[in-house]
Formats: sequence, structure tokens, C-alpha cells
Amino acid sequence: MEITEFFKWLAIFSPIVSGIIVGIVTHKLSNRSKRIDILYQNKIRAFHEFHKILINYRFELEPSIYNNPFLERSFDAKGSVETLNILNNAFVSNSIYLNKESTKAVMDLMTKINFFCGFNKHDFENINPYLDMAVEVNKVVNILYKDLNLK
Repeated sequence: MEITEFFKWLAIFSPIVSGIIVGIVTHKLSNRSKRIDILYQNKIRAFHEFHKILINYRFELEPSIYNNPFLERSFDAKGSVETLNILNNAFVSNSIYLNKESTKAVMDLMTKINFFCGFNKHDFENINPYLDMAVEVNKVVNILYKDLNLK
């Protein structure tokens, strides 16, 4: 085989090989991009679900924070026990879309709400745990928003 014949075959097969390589790389990158798009679509949906639950719970806490029973309450607001149940259901269905920090924050909040549900009326005489719960709700919302990587 002469050198000219080698270059002739190289000229024929070189575009074919480079086309195959470009095709494989493009296919891998487009699949990765599609997976990331689907993940973010579900993360945003999960964020909206958690956000709605947590903001409604925050509205539920408002009258007790300010010791004003006449503050308007959200019609969607639930009590602590019902919020815990709704939050747990949302966590079970959306935990796959959360990172470790968000998962820990939501689980810690559910633990605190569960502990909060065990308080009796006379336990509130010296402390106002409603404000602490509202601060925790805001922390979790901020962590969930940070998880979206939109900032």
C-alpha cells in the first residue's frame, strides 16, 4: 500500500468517523439537556407546592404572632396538624426533586411542627413559639428557592 493510497482511504473514512463521533457527542449532550429540563420543571412544580403549603401555614400563624385575633386569615390556611399532614404528603411525592439541604430543612420543619402540635395552651404562657415557627417557615422557603439555582 502506497502512501497516496493510504491518504485516499483516510480522506474517505475521516469524515465518516468524525460524523459518527459528532453524532454520538451531540446525542449524549441533548439527552443530558432534556433530563435537566425535565428535572427543573419538576423542581419548580415541587417548589410551588411546598411554597403554597408553607405560606398558608405562615398566614395561620400570623394572628398568634401579633396577638391579634382580628387579622385576616387565608381561606386555604390549615391548622398545624393538618399542615403537617399536607406537608408530609408533599414531601413524600416530591422528595426526589430536592437536594440534601432542602430535604433536611423540610424534615426538620416537619419535626418542629410535630413538636409544636404537642404543646398545650398553658405551655404558651412564657413563650411565643409562633414567631419561631414563622421564622423556620421563612428559612425553609429560602432554602427551597435556593435549591432552584435561579439566583
